[in-house]
Amino acid sequence: MFLAKRLTHLGVLLTVLTLVGCASYQPNYSDIDRVTTQSNPTKTFALPVNAEIADLIHHAQAHHPLVLAAQAEVERAQAGITAAGAWMDPEVTLSQGLNDTGYRTLAVGQDIPIFNRRGMAIEQARAELRAAQARLAQVQADLAADVVTAFSEYLYVQENRRLQQDVIALLAQSVQIVQQQYAAGSVNLSDLLRVQNAHDEAVTEADNLEAMLFSQQARLNSALGRDVHAELPNHFDLVSTHQAYAQLPVEPAQLYAMIHSENPALRSAKYELQALHVGRDVAGTAGLPRLMLGVEYMDTDMGDGTFAGMVSFSLPIWRSNYRALRDSAEADFRRGQAQYQAAKLQVQAELSMALYQWRESERNRQLYGEVLVKRAEQAVAAVLSQYSNGTASFAEVLSSQQEWLAFALAYRRALANQLAAVATIQALVVPSDSHEVAL
Repeated sequence: MFLAKRLTHLGVLLTVLTLVGCASYQPNYSDIDRVTTQSNPTKTFALPVNAEIADLIHHAQAHHPLVLAAQAEVERAQAGITAAGAWMDPEVTLSQGLNDTGYRTLAVGQDIPIFNRRGMAIEQARAELRAAQARLAQVQADLAADVVTAFSEYLYVQENRRLQQDVIALLAQSVQIVQQQYAAGSVNLSDLLRVQNAHDEAVTEADNLEAMLFSQQARLNSALGRDVHAELPNHFDLVSTHQAYAQLPVEPAQLYAMIHSENPALRSAKYELQALHVGRDVAGTAGLPRLMLGVEYMDTDMGDGTFAGMVSFSLPIWRSNYRALRDSAEADFRRGQAQYQAAKLQVQAELSMALYQWRESERNRQLYGEVLVKRAEQAVAAVLSQYSNGTASFAEVLSSQQEWLAFALAYRRALANQLAAVATIQALVVPSDSHEVAL
């Protein structure tokens, strides 16, 4: 009867534990839903009134969600070091005799990380932390390049709009002059229609540029981690910005030498490879026994309790499982090696293309800025003089103005492209002791 009562109590206890362990889990997603349904989750941080490009970059590197995500990854990796170095929780075993209810035992055991398992786990976590820090540097470097590229395009469209407005003003004067000349019978109807068409086309192009300017503003604000409608500083211009920031940091030969040690993507790939290397060693210890030391107390109703030392160890007899773990770790390591080599080739190609873009933009800057634009301005003045004297047609006037506008835009395109090329180069070469790209 007594045994049946004990068995009933034990069955009830097991039933309660089973119900508690299998209870349904109801997570609270209200915080996530609040973020995902928010129409404008980004905050509009104020920029300094006299902000420079470096201020814009620092703003993005401090507030952009991608940076905050990378910083959270670093914090997770830092916590991972503590978790990797922690000892396993001790195990407590309590037993009660069923047929001999006066017999009880209490045992406490602690897993001992032999074969340097704890040291390997800590080193693997440290390598993952170094990789996370390198990824943070890479995110900040990529953001710096995005900011400068978007900023240069914003300034280019702004300059394009200003030039287009100058052309509209000039064409408006030409329309008035040609209308008077047509009324006097000194020009043909075709000349009047041609200048009116050119004026209307220029007005439409200016409207398109106005809309494009807002798109470029939204693109720049997105790179800065701000609302797309946020106001931007208006004291910048493309020419002065180019003069201040479009120089190469060092000679091209030095850049190729620096990129293997100063590129954040390569550093991240290298540290990830280190973690995989340690992981391969960890997998090698999986098939080795695990050791647990402890103490056990045994007691009976007779009162003759006694203590005993306890040593236990695992029996790794399922060798196929451990071979699979080692093979998986070895494959991961080979994958990491291949990815590291691919990253080296990728950054070399990106640097080569960025240097080509910089050199091409420099040649175009010199060609258009120092030669062709000045010649086009002289040609416009000469044709206007000839037109007033009646020795040139209005078609020649329009042609000369369009040529000047095309050369002026090509010059500013070269400036914007060169700024973007420098930003790309700066993002590819980031000193390991700095997470920020300074322009």
